[in-house]
Amino acid sequence: MKKINILYVHPSDELYGADRILLQLVERLDKQRFYPIVVLPKDIEYDGLLSEALSEHKIKFLHLNLAVLRRRYFTLSGILLYIFRLVVSTMALVRVIQREEIDIVHSNTLAIIPGALAALLTGKPHVWHVHEIITRPRFLWRLTAWLSSRLSEKVVAVSEATRYHLCKGDRQNEEKTVVIHNGIDGSRFGSGIGSGQKIRREWGISDKSLLVGMLGRFSDWKGQDYFLKVASLVSNNHPDTRFALVGGTVPGEEDVVGRLKSLAVSLNLSSLVIFDEFRSDVPAILDAYDVFVLPSTRPDPFPTVILEAMATGKPIVANAHGGSVEMIEHQITGFLVDPTRPEEMASAIECLLKDPIRRREMGRQGCERLINHFSLDAFVDKWTSLYESLASQYKD
Repeated sequence: MKKINILYVHPSDELYGADRILLQLVERLDKQRFYPIVVLPKDIEYDGLLSEALSEHKIKFLHLNLAVLRRRYFTLSGILLYIFRLVVSTMALVRVIQREEIDIVHSNTLAIIPGALAALLTGKPHVWHVHEIITRPRFLWRLTAWLSSRLSEKVVAVSEATRYHLCKGDRQNEEKTVVIHNGIDGSRFGSGIGSGQKIRREWGISDKSLLVGMLGRFSDWKGQDYFLKVASLVSNNHPDTRFALVGGTVPGEEDVVGRLKSLAVSLNLSSLVIFDEFRSDVPAILDAYDVFVLPSTRPDPFPTVILEAMATGKPIVANAHGGSVEMIEHQITGFLVDPTRPEEMASAIECLLKDPIRRREMGRQGCERLINHFSLDAFVDKWTSLYESLASQYKD
């Protein structure tokens, strides 16, 4: 039986949420049935963490100067440059599709459009894997929703919240869009249990102090500034509690960390807050936390880090919008709070800080929920069925 050759077009070479989900998918696909090839961008300088991981797993990858939707293109000159790069990278992908005898093109996130155009030009079925909820700029939401419905045989949303927003942007998505929740290998993160003590010693946190933390790329909507304001409220009643913000920045936007550190100083938190860069030892970082927080100020489509926190048995406090609402059972595996009221998030955190038995029970329930609803096997099985269905419909 001929293998199904799948071309994955991805907008970054890092190891954050969407990067790790892609890595898990191509790693776990049955290589007797599928042959994955990943195309990564080189339009900005990355550390190459995803390509390094792909290489370790012997997954073929290519670097191309892909046109990726980025903020720097939101000017008149930027739009012209983007159109030029879109044409060039689309034609480069057409050549890859022809050379590698690709059967299906999979675009991973709405930030990457050339894959959809290349699939159209070569007559190959296209799947758009949507990891984002675009709220602004508004024209970009409308444009990507319009494109996804017209340039895909199937649109896969990572959550019901993502699907709803996409269909609201263009009603034609209703017929084509399905939801496949991300899954993770819980055993990988569960194996990190007990390793958090090393991280706490590294950060100089005593056994008597409780640690509240978040994990994710520093950006204007991931809520690091919101988290610091919440930390300020919590520290008023729990002065021994420490707080951690761990994550990297988009290349060229490193100044965001400096601004956050200045905010911590102004809130009198500088001695209580740890800032750390992107780290690969995520299971150990999560194990070091007593409470995990997701303070995103805009709807996070399906924050995989919540699943990772569940796998390490941590109670979670998250703003109640986006995919978090589908992941967390309120007052069972964590708390969902009003995203406009930092005092509500602070109160939920304090509730957990005062009750170690509840922390452990919520963590246990979260781990159980992960196993039952968000397993990696179920995730890969659903993608396998989708690919096989498309391949059978578009046989040469």
